[in-house]
Amino acid sequence: MPNKERNKIVVYRFVPVLIFIAFWGSFKATADCGVKKIDVYGHVFHCETSLNYPRLVYPLVRLQVEEILQQTVKNQILQLKQEMDSFAASYQMDDLAYVLFAQKVAKHLWVDPNLCKIFQYQLLKEKGFKLLLGYNTEQLTVYGHFLYDLANVAEVTFNQLQYSDLSFNQDLALCEEQLIEFSGGVKVIEINQHHAPYFNALQSSYNFQTEFNGISYHFEGPLNQSLIAYYRDLPSIAFGEIYLNYQLSGTAYKQLIGDLKNAVKKMSTRTQLDFLLHLAQVVIPYQTDKKRVGREKFAFPEEVLGNRAGDCEDKSILFAYLVKEVLQLPSLALVYVHQNHLNVAVAVSGTQYNFMYNNQKYIVCEPSGAGLNVGENKYDWKNAHIVAW
Repeated sequence: MPNKERNKIVVYRFVPVLIFIAFWGSFKATADCGVKKIDVYGHVFHCETSLNYPRLVYPLVRLQVEEILQQTVKNQILQLKQEMDSFAASYQMDDLAYVLFAQKVAKHLWVDPNLCKIFQYQLLKEKGFKLLLGYNTEQLTVYGHFLYDLANVAEVTFNQLQYSDLSFNQDLALCEEQLIEFSGGVKVIEINQHHAPYFNALQSSYNFQTEFNGISYHFEGPLNQSLIAYYRDLPSIAFGEIYLNYQLSGTAYKQLIGDLKNAVKKMSTRTQLDFLLHLAQVVIPYQTDKKRVGREKFAFPEEVLGNRAGDCEDKSILFAYLVKEVLQLPSLALVYVHQNHLNVAVAVSGTQYNFMYNNQKYIVCEPSGAGLNVGENKYDWKNAHIVAW
């Protein structure tokens, strides 16, 4: 769980240009836009509007980018925006989902990533978002201002506000950029804290078995692969209620939560907690995000089940979610910043607990530590940052 502060970068104001630290990479050649059928997590978006950009010449210079921005036919941008808005509304996309949708459309229409950035910037500008467009001789970067904190994403400061790199790319080297344009928008990029978009075209499944207290348990059922693919594209959103609010999709929820409630119904509350902790520890093998997907990524419950593996954050999120839905018990996330670790404290009654928080007893559970019982902890909870979710 890398420290977000290491990725924070600041705008330095100069006259007549603004210089700020950003990221860069290598890019391919460009291709023309055409009418396309574009896959969006298994759903098909029919792009019927053509939008042509001139071929970029490298190294990039400010003037050619400004000319493209000025010469783009606004009616074409607005027409394509109307098509995309209608598609986005049908799946109840929030602003962050729309940003990812725009990336998919752009990557399908242009080979040159910098033309993709120009399109993303112009499209999101027409939607009224607060954006920055930066450049150096190799690349363009689009930055957006978010209402909620993102983790492990490059940021810049402009007019005392934080802007995040909308590529969400963590594997980049530092370099200098110049600010080409501030969009002048007033909208921040919002994230729906209560439910994910209604993507549901693709299906997969979970299937796991385990033994607990001498009894064998087997659980299998469907998963929403469209949502899992969407979750995998998301940047890491800062820990909060969103990770527990985003329910398993309908059939997955009915099957797994129903089966788990049935499995624990004759157990004592303490044994129920032991059982769910055992599932998180044993059924989901520990694997770092870097090894699994090549970057740090906080996963949602259905995503963890689909990944069939997870690190301390992923296993803790799944465990806290199951505790909430199966046992109806609230919990806290315990973030050990210096150890790059996270585990969970569950609200309990009775005499066995680790600490009090807001007049409620909590007992620590370590989903990443196989063999660690409820109440046992790798680290001292007194050194943890407490997050209510």
